[in-house]
Amino acid sequence: MEEVQNGKSEAVYDELNDPAFVNLSSPPGIPSDRGGGKTFLFGFLNAFPDSRFTIDDMIAEGDQVVTKKTFTGTHTGEFAGIPATGNKVTLQFVDIMRVRNGRIVEHWLSMDQLSFMQQLGVIPTPGQDARDPT
Repeated sequence: MEEVQNGKSEAVYDELNDPAFVNLSSPPGIPSDRGGGKTFLFGFLNAFPDSRFTIDDMIAEGDQVVTKKTFTGTHTGEFAGIPATGNKVTLQFVDIMRVRNGRIVEHWLSMDQLSFMQQLGVIPTPGQDARDPT
């Protein structure tokens, strides 16, 4: 997490993710392979250049590692077709990774996408006028 997500190291991403890596949470239109995962992650990091990830909890058992993380960042670049909003975002999410021979071979992500879209101002929050994103 420190070197890839916070340090934005594509080289370390390649070291940690097996060539047979499968992202089981790939959004539509993004390949679920290692290259697709890299494109998606670094597109996200570029859209939130001040991004910071913190591990709140971690559980490892057998060949799986589960982390509950907090993400904070400011949306200053286009992401997934959403132009920069300038909004600050804070999210908690869960990553589940299957590891084989020291490399990640599978990844699942669980996050509150509604809250994410509301914080970006793309979807109004309850009680907010849909015509006024402020």
